[in-house]
Amino acid sequence: MKKREQSLNQKIKVKWLFLLLLALVVGGYLFVSQGNLRAFTIINKGEFSLKAENRWDGTEKKSYSFLEWGAVNGLKQSGYQLFQSEDGVTWNARSMNYGKTIKVLNIYPDTVDARNLKTWMDSLGLKNSKGDRLIQVSYVAQMVFGLDPDSHLKNAKGEYLYDVIMFGSWDYNNHVDISVAAKNATQAYIDSGRGVLFGHDTITPNDRGHTNFNSFASQLGFKLQASSFQLGSTSVKINNNGYLMKYPFELQNDLTLTIPLTHTWGQGILPGSSTIKWLEFQEPYNWNKPGDGSADATFYLATNNNLGMIQTGHSNGQSTMDERKIIANTLYNLAQVSLETTAQDYTVKDDRAPKLATAAPMPNTSIENFSIEIDSTDVGKEYQWYVEADTRDDGLKKSDVVKETITSNIAGYFYMIDNSAASNLNTTVIGYKDEFGRISSDRYDIYVAPQGTTDKNAVDYDPLKDANLVTYNTKGIISGINGLADYNKYLHVVTVDRANNVSGVKTIPLKDLIPLARVTERYLDTEGKELQPETYKDIVKGDHYTQRIKNLNGYAVDSYQIDRAEAVPSTDETTVSIDSVTQNMTVTYYYNKLIQLNLRQVVLASQEEIVVPKRGYLQLDNGYVDKKSNLFNVAVDSGVAQEQVSYTSVVIAKQATHHQVSVKVLPPEYYSYSGYTVTKDNSIHDSGIRVNGEIRLDITETTGYWLTIYIEPSIEKGRSPVPYNWDYQRNKLGEIQMK
Repeated sequence: MKKREQSLNQKIKVKWLFLLLLALVVGGYLFVSQGNLRAFTIINKGEFSLKAENRWDGTEKKSYSFLEWGAVNGLKQSGYQLFQSEDGVTWNARSMNYGKTIKVLNIYPDTVDARNLKTWMDSLGLKNSKGDRLIQVSYVAQMVFGLDPDSHLKNAKGEYLYDVIMFGSWDYNNHVDISVAAKNATQAYIDSGRGVLFGHDTITPNDRGHTNFNSFASQLGFKLQASSFQLGSTSVKINNNGYLMKYPFELQNDLTLTIPLTHTWGQGILPGSSTIKWLEFQEPYNWNKPGDGSADATFYLATNNNLGMIQTGHSNGQSTMDERKIIANTLYNLAQVSLETTAQDYTVKDDRAPKLATAAPMPNTSIENFSIEIDSTDVGKEYQWYVEADTRDDGLKKSDVVKETITSNIAGYFYMIDNSAASNLNTTVIGYKDEFGRISSDRYDIYVAPQGTTDKNAVDYDPLKDANLVTYNTKGIISGINGLADYNKYLHVVTVDRANNVSGVKTIPLKDLIPLARVTERYLDTEGKELQPETYKDIVKGDHYTQRIKNLNGYAVDSYQIDRAEAVPSTDETTVSIDSVTQNMTVTYYYNKLIQLNLRQVVLASQEEIVVPKRGYLQLDNGYVDKKSNLFNVAVDSGVAQEQVSYTSVVIAKQATHHQVSVKVLPPEYYSYSGYTVTKDNSIHDSGIRVNGEIRLDITETTGYWLTIYIEPSIEKGRSPVPYNWDYQRNKLGEIQMK
């Protein structure tokens, strides 16, 4: 029985492993590279396999797609050709030779002075990883080429020797057209998928008619019109900042270049054609014949798949370094055939802004030194590819059609903290872009993309900092935030990816990110004076706050106030409670200053007939005494001065609105009030300097006062008082009986 259970468990495990693997494979294929597991999607199955992987070139600072396909037997010299689409509907051939050496045949128009292309390309110093020239140029005179074109284009086995051929460059193309044989050989070369670049005045309806050259006009999307379509100057501007302007040389966006004088002559790009105008002439024009508007004659460089035309050549051998870079980029991107089974497509571009940043509080940080973790996800752009293989026996074969998202991943973040709920920070960040459309890493507030060496053999190589990495930690930390001073402010974050796409602004109230709330406890008297340094309690938001009001020496509890709510009368037995603390709050505890009045009554000029009272009676008025009444009756010791009458101490609570205490004397019978003496310490009181009048004590200066009240007999000497005094009682003689 146990063996059957074990066997059943093993079958279940195998089943789940199979389902897991199936889930990973359905809808996509796994491609392991650079230590990462990546997935691409097969749209349509083809006659041979194709894989695509999103990669990043840390040296060139751009995305590319690494493509690999299964080898096809019986391949013709047309080899493989790569096609790319952004929408799955419109497809364009792409170069398969990025990073590889390409070979170019310059067919110059018979005069040796026009044999300049090799010199121009060599002067650029372009080399591959092995140190070989990236663009290797050979040349042949146009007339010689026309006699036996294939002997120059192919080897003894009939294999093409070159990736691209270029005709030119000279004014009027030295007034020569190509031969019919050259035309046919060139068309076969084009049909093989290889590139052709036509120079100035090659394709033109003027100059006695270049019939054979002109046969290629329709493939370039041109309309030819004699004595028209003629514009030119010494200034051209990049009209399209796409892939052809970025490799091997990265040219500045919208760059205006000074070139040797040249022009169009009878050629115009038809509207609606798939031809791309890369550069156009700028004013002031030396020739200004735009024609009837039926075609665009402003182009300096235009391409359509593996064909192109450039207006270099009017100035007979002159060329600037910028113009040479344009020619190099054009030749390289027209090299669209390969016999290898891998390619790198550098024409892709991540042109989608990353998602808005997310923000979360970091654990174990204090409210006064608070940290926030921000993160974002790059969106990327989706591309599709397929490869065609031209075979001897089976004709064209088509690979799988695959789809992959090109993402550059996050470069870093910009942020600001202010009092505004809205921000145009993204507009500011866009303004940081240089002439290449890039933002320097030192401009970022937080830069997260790896920038280490890509040389795995280097001593300082760190696999986590390899600049070629596609996947890495994109989190950033904003630290040093004061959750008290900044509590009601806003955090604005802008994310930028490595392709320099700028996100919108993510705005978050800082109070939503701070997990703690501080209850600040203040201790003031009712006049606003701080009695002791404030204290605080940091409480997890949502928890409760409880505090019994503490006693302060020399003060009586008056009330408490939560933020700006109405003050609540309290005693030292009151407990303050807040059920749920959701934000920073302040609890203010108010106290009344305790004033100690030391009181006594002294009898002056006593008489034997009048009893000296042992107690004196006073009425105090503080406006609000001991929370019960504004009137307070007090009994104090009384006697003659010689007896050193002791003081009776009374403590009252002083409120903010009361600065005086009125003392009313209630003298016994046969006595009258005779003034007072008051001091701020227990010094000797001299009745000789006593003050007459109402007693109003200023209690703002200190917390202790010594007050002596004087009374004296109110009857003349020799007169006998009624034998009754407060210190005596009448005899209880009972009721008189009447008969």
